[in-house]
Amino acid sequence: MKGSEDNRLEYEALQEFIGLVDVGGNLGSRVRIAINEELTDRQRELISLYYLEQMSMTEIAGRLGLSPSTVSRTLKRGRVRLKKYLKYNGRYIADAVSE
Repeated sequence: MKGSEDNRLEYEALQEFIGLVDVGGNLGSRVRIAINEELTDRQRELISLYYLEQMSMTEIAGRLGLSPSTVSRTLKRGRVRLKKYLKYNGRYIADAVSE
């Protein structure tokens, strides 16, 4: 079940990043830029619903008329894009936040 543990940790790290957006500062600014510039409109919408409004994938799918697998894939692609953007000097910002 290593994959599910990795997904949980990734979820918690991204949720923490998004929470920092409201606080401001360098990390918050960088995350805000990443969300606004690197994600598609759909990815941004789903990440907002999933992480900020804490809706389940099933709830999002029902609200937007999508399949849960589409929601899952879109969220994963958004996380991958953010992860690539938030890499600095070979380290992810998540690593720096957790230290």
